Amino acid sequence: MYSPGSGESGREVDAVFGAGRGDDPGFRASITSGTVLGRMRTMMLVLLTAPVLIAAITPLIVRDGQGRLGAAPWWCYLPVAAGALLAVLVGPRVPRPMAPGQEPAQAVQSAMVAFRQAVLQRFALAEAVILIGLPLAMVAHSETVFAVAFVLGYPLLFWLVLPTTGTIERIRLRLEAAGAESHLWAGLLAPAPARSASSGG
Repeated sequence: MYSPGSGESGREVDAVFGAGRGDDPGFRASITSGTVLGRMRTMMLVLLTAPVLIAAITPLIVRDGQGRLGAAPWWCYLPVAAGALLAVLVGPRVPRPMAPGQEPAQAVQSAMVAFRQAVLQRFALAEAVILIGLPLAMVAHSETVFAVAFVLGYPLLFWLVLPTTGTIERIRLRLEAAGAESHLWAGLLAPAPARSASSGG
């Protein structure tokens, strides 16, 4: 299954040292900029459509027991609430700070790996809130359970995962909390590596 950052996690980038948040051309403009950041933003927009598609087919999967928004046992909402709370508490604390003292070239590579891993972990936390709602809705015979899971989980994807300028800055500050200089923007604004035609083999 494809995951955020899985295609380039092992590739080095031609870092643009000295770049910062002020060099971000903006979300829409970056998509066509040919940078690592633009590619990641495009991929995340595609991934954000998956929960919407699941929500669209939920009425075809869930058979309500008491009308279209049938009543569900209260305990069905507990895993959803617990998942949302876990994402809120753990998500912003990812990634862990980088160790200081690395050379700039090494630091930017470490930062990029940590950034991709953080996006993946945050995505998993937020997506789990939504996905857990579907089997619970099927068990409870109530679309309301999934609706609650979607309402709680989908905004978390935008807050924790979508690589806006603010989200990137918050992750950068996490990486540099121990005194390291991450050069994260230098890696994100680097030209995206060309996709290898033989990468699938």
